[in-house]
Amino acid sequence: MISFLFNKQKGFKIQLHEKSRLIDFNLNSTFFGYYDHTPISADMKHFLCHNIIDNSIFLGLYDFSKNKLIMKKKILSSIYYNLQQGVRPIWINNNEFIFNFVNLNDNQLISSLYNINDDSFKNLDIPVQEISAKNNIIISIDYSNLDLINKDYGYGMNNDISQKEINGIIGYNYINNKQVFELTSKDIHAMSKNRSLPLIECEINHVHHSPYNNSFVFIYRNKGGNGYSELYYYDYNVNDLKVLYSGSLMSHYCWIKENIIFAYLEFNGRVGFFEIDYNDSISITQNILPNIKDNLSDGHPSVSPNNKWIIYDTYPDKSRISHLYIIRNDLENTPQKILLGKFYSPLKFNGYNRCDLHPRWTPDGNYISIDSVHEGKRKTYLIDVSKII
Repeated sequence: MISFLFNKQKGFKIQLHEKSRLIDFNLNSTFFGYYDHTPISADMKHFLCHNIIDNSIFLGLYDFSKNKLIMKKKILSSIYYNLQQGVRPIWINNNEFIFNFVNLNDNQLISSLYNINDDSFKNLDIPVQEISAKNNIIISIDYSNLDLINKDYGYGMNNDISQKEINGIIGYNYINNKQVFELTSKDIHAMSKNRSLPLIECEINHVHHSPYNNSFVFIYRNKGGNGYSELYYYDYNVNDLKVLYSGSLMSHYCWIKENIIFAYLEFNGRVGFFEIDYNDSISITQNILPNIKDNLSDGHPSVSPNNKWIIYDTYPDKSRISHLYIIRNDLENTPQKILLGKFYSPLKFNGYNRCDLHPRWTPDGNYISIDSVHEGKRKTYLIDVSKII
């Protein structure tokens, strides 16, 4: 608070790259959620976002045309959500998406598949954390554990709300209605440097499926303050589980090549974005952002559809300003780094109520989707970057 008062830039709200353009949908109190999935369908025809009304949200499906949104359907209204991921909506194909909700008939946190074509819902008895659309697999975790130790990603579950018991991570084929794998907390904990600490203090979170093969990675970390933060890899076709990283910090990440992950972590006493290469053996390098001064703030990276660019944001600095950068996805040469924008985040958007930019590429690669509070309220925007990249 004191630091902000000394560093505040009076009147500042937003600054954009001169070749970019901000698209404001003029929808108040809206957000999409996390950075690892896009709000726009692959054919660029539909858009998803959460609309906040008092202490509840509704998930809105919009027609997207000529950079405008037209309300098509209110999919869900709920008081059970979080501000990081909302109800975790994920597009499966051009006509279907999945999301989490509490079924009030039995007070269970589950997920549902919605089909635009026939306006139908297919309820599944587990909540979604991640999907493999290619393999028709939902990956699910225990959200009740997150409610206990990291509520930022929980659903406000209490004694009246529960979910199907999941001991670790499971994969479920939503076409055949059949469980296809189970990775138990006990097996995960046994490989962890946190194994001498209570399992109940450890969090499974940020599960991301590989865009290249039948595997996913996830973060496993001790929330008691004395443990390790780790990145695990699991190939469910051959039941291969291994630790890619274990240290004091493992944060946000994305794939930049098959078996190479761009991640914010601590390595050899330095904190920043590094590359984790796990092709034959595991190695950690810092070729994309080698300059320490340019690589100090945690953020949320994602790679463009053509795999040539990485977008990432920063958390608010001492002036409560978040920065948004585009860099080349280039391991051989120091990449071009472009400041796409600066965004003010009022002090009231802090802690659980924070609004990270969570930049995401649109499927056509011409826009960046963000959530921002530079106008003093949570809103979702697009930034046209076609003239930059």
